[in-house]
Amino acid sequence: MTWVIAKLTWANLINRPMSTFLTVATLLVAVSLISILLQFTAFVDQRLEKDTAGVDLIIGAKGSPLQLVLSALYHVDVPPGNIPLKNAQAIMRDPQIRRTTPLALGDSFRGYRVVGTLPSFLNLYGSEVAEGNVWKHPQQVVIGSRIHHELGMDVGQKFVTTHGLASADADAAEHEQAPYEVVGILAPTGSVVDRLIVTSVDSVWHAHGTGHEGDDHDDDHAGHDDHDELIDLRTADPTGREVTALLIEYRSPIAAVRLPRIINSQQGLQAAVPAIEITRLFSLSEGLVSGARVLGIIFVLIGGLSIFVTVSNATSHKTYDIALLRSMGARPTTVFMQQLIEGTAIAVISGAFGILFAHLILFIASLALEPLQAIGLNGGLFTVSEIYLFVGTVFVGIIAVMWPAARSYRLDPIILLKRGR
Repeated sequence: MTWVIAKLTWANLINRPMSTFLTVATLLVAVSLISILLQFTAFVDQRLEKDTAGVDLIIGAKGSPLQLVLSALYHVDVPPGNIPLKNAQAIMRDPQIRRTTPLALGDSFRGYRVVGTLPSFLNLYGSEVAEGNVWKHPQQVVIGSRIHHELGMDVGQKFVTTHGLASADADAAEHEQAPYEVVGILAPTGSVVDRLIVTSVDSVWHAHGTGHEGDDHDDDHAGHDDHDELIDLRTADPTGREVTALLIEYRSPIAAVRLPRIINSQQGLQAAVPAIEITRLFSLSEGLVSGARVLGIIFVLIGGLSIFVTVSNATSHKTYDIALLRSMGARPTTVFMQQLIEGTAIAVISGAFGILFAHLILFIASLALEPLQAIGLNGGLFTVSEIYLFVGTVFVGIIAVMWPAARSYRLDPIILLKRGR
């Protein structure tokens, strides 16, 4: 009897191809929309956790705190300015700070940003060198895995950078007096460091004409030389030197109350808390995301209604077939289960293919859209929430088919057979 139910269910679905297709398509689109939202939300949460990298506070020039966070932590905006090295050195000596990571920003190479910093910057993101070594001398860099694959850059390759954050197709070179050499390639991390060119702060200074002058180095090495030693930023001569931002990790909770207030009271400096600014950023798009989510739920309900209408119409057109099944010994529960299986099958097909379709859409979009490639949103992230989405879709299908199935259960085969077709 199970085989008969399966064959009858399949026959009902293919005998009404247009009705079945429209029902599946409606529910599939709804599931796809919600799945895309779930993937986007999960991806953003994952990236924020990785890119925040344990940074409690960001110190930079006066301006927009959100702009400071986006430029110094996520590298997707222009920095508000620079701060004097003298001020940065005073902050780095604060006993309530566990770790200070300076950043020197402003240059790029074919759309990829150059970050002057310390080797400890890589530890923030759990990044390791897959090939080569970390820089040991000025004008040496390590590159993210995405740059290695996209530009075909390798260890030993030399290049010159452009001032500013030029587009990916720009090939201008403004710092020809200070070429860089790739000495290491970073392993993929799924974080922002995958698309960064990382070097020392004094390498960036040298590219801007403020190299080792004023420090304790031999005059013959005032220009670029592979044997120059890196500058100790804590003791370096601050005259004429600046950094873009400082990434701060607190030593104690007291610093969270004390330090931002002190920094913001100083002329030309501001302190931005990443958690606060990112929350503020998401609050701006919360309405749009919520609206899309509500729209997806409405589509799911419409899909459930379509299942109800489809199965109800099918039941009305095949009452005589149901009567024949009952006369051949099929029990009312068997007929009920057949209707239930039919609606559930539509929901299962819609749910499964809807989720797969959503991942396919994001994959194709990532191949065509550079912004999605840059952030790494490519449809490869499957979330637990999508399992709940699939289960919920199947549940909607079961609920939608309960009434038509109950009608089939109550049909009297004797009366139907007497009426004939």
